[in-house]
This record gives sequence, structure tokens and C-alpha cells, in this order.
Amino acid sequence: MATGQIFSKTTQALFYNYKQLPIQRMLDFDFLCGRETPSVAGIINPGSDGFQKLFFGQEEIAIPVHPTIEAACNAHPTADVFINFASFRSAAASSMSALKQPTLRVVAIIAEGVPESDAKQLISYARANNKVIIGPATVGGVQAGAFKIGDTAGTIDNIIQCKLYRPGSVGFVSKSV
Repeated sequence: MATGQIFSKTTQALFYNYKQLPIQRMLDFDFLCGRETPSVAGIINPGSDGFQKLFFGQEEIAIPVHPTIEAACNAHPTADVFINFASFRSAAASSMSALKQPTLRVVAIIAEGVPESDAKQLISYARANNKVIIGPATVGGVQAGAFKIGDTAGTIDNIIQCKLYRPGSVGFVSKSV
């Protein structure tokens, strides 16, 4: 990866708290970008185990579902991005757990309403451990032609119209604390 670049065409992510639409939109983006493998390596859904069927282009794929962050990190050691769709009630705790995993280097927190003191603690820990926090209250991010987080950039139609599936400029949107 180039200096200062957060994502690449080989970036893999773990998705916390199963949400079908944002995951499917990530997979649609991946397919349009010509990725060889989906960017979503695994899903963490506390207490659940198994597989979730989704689409990568026209092909139905099974993405592993893990009951804990630790189990997902052990099963997918190349996944270095954690996309947290937890509610504001549990987003800080699950994000801190992710930050403590040696394989994860970027944590994106989608939840709004995370207490400022919790956000400051997360940011402090991330800085001290050379990790990146995106959010809380982010809509995500996109690196054109490479990787996107959740619902960022919208539907396939918008991605095609804006030509975000092609490598090029970096677009990023995030709300600061």
C-alpha cells in the first residue's frame, strides 16, 4: 500500500453485527471493481455461528459467521479492517475489543450517539497502538476501485454513474467526534 493509504484492492474486513444490505452493497462494489475475492472475510454476530449466503456478482457465496471478535480474527488473520455496525450502547466496548486484536489496524464505527468520553478513550488507545479509528458516527469511506465500507456511495447504480468502481481519487466521508 502507498504511504498514507488506508485501503487497497486486497483489503479484507470483518463485519460486526450482521446487516444484509450494507454487506451486499460492499460485495456488489467489490465485483464491479474486479476484485478476485470479496472484501468481507467474515461476519461477527454475537452468539451465532455458521454461514450467511450473499451474492458476489451472479455467484451465491457463503460468508462465515463467528460468535466473537476473537474467533473471527483467528479464522481470518488477513482481515485488518473492522466495520462496527453495533448500536451506540455496545459500539465502544466492541470497538475496544477489536482495537486490542493484533490483526486489526482500522476500526470503523458507524453508530451515532457514542458518548464522547468513550470516543476519546478509543482514539487514545488507537493512537498509542498505531491503529486507525474512523468515526464514531461515520457513514464509512471508499477508495475508488478498491474498497468501501458499508453503505458508502449507495447502490450499484450510483457507483456506476459516479465511476467509483475505477481506480482513482480517494473519496472519504466521516463525522468527527
